Amino acid sequence: MAASLIKTNADSSIGRRSRDSFINYRLLLRGGELILLVALGVACAFAQAAVEYGSATSGISGSMSGINVMNKAKFPTAPSERPTVIQSKPSNAKATKFIDDSLIDGSVKANRQTLEAHAGKDAGKLMLRSVPNRAYVRVNGKIVGRTPLLLVISPGEYKLAMDGTRMDHAEREVDLLPRETREYTLTLKARYPTQVQVQIH
Repeated sequence: MAASLIKTNADSSIGRRSRDSFINYRLLLRGGELILLVALGVACAFAQAAVEYGSATSGISGSMSGINVMNKAKFPTAPSERPTVIQSKPSNAKATKFIDDSLIDGSVKANRQTLEAHAGKDAGKLMLRSVPNRAYVRVNGKIVGRTPLLLVISPGEYKLAMDGTRMDHAEREVDLLPRETREYTLTLKARYPTQVQVQIH
């Protein structure tokens, strides 16, 4: 009887150790999964920050948001009076703020006036809206304003593009007949993923 009692105690001790080892192994696995999940989350956050930093510091998107990140940049002046890529006017003229000429102060208004000046007597109306609101509108590549926007333009085919303030975008080709009124509402979609889903099996 004593021998069977010793054997029973030894078996239960081995079973307890095996169960404790299994529990420790599961806890270790859960801890590893948690560390992996945190590491992936941090990596995604850094990637998102890099994309947003790049868009904010680029000349075009920075100027679209009203921030002139190029104002303290120093560029060499060209020895000739011919325009260069960075400088769109001769060095003795008033310097431009932005590399992209369509974003110079007042050019949005000028682009719209030019577009509407060629409308003629058979002009049509184009009402443009976006979801979300206040998107920059480009007609045939030139910025003409922000949504909601009513344009009185000549009949024809146009390529519309809308850029939102959070890197969302939409494009569409439209045609306008003489004296026609059309309304377009474009839903802007993110160019880059805004969510990352991680599945651990």
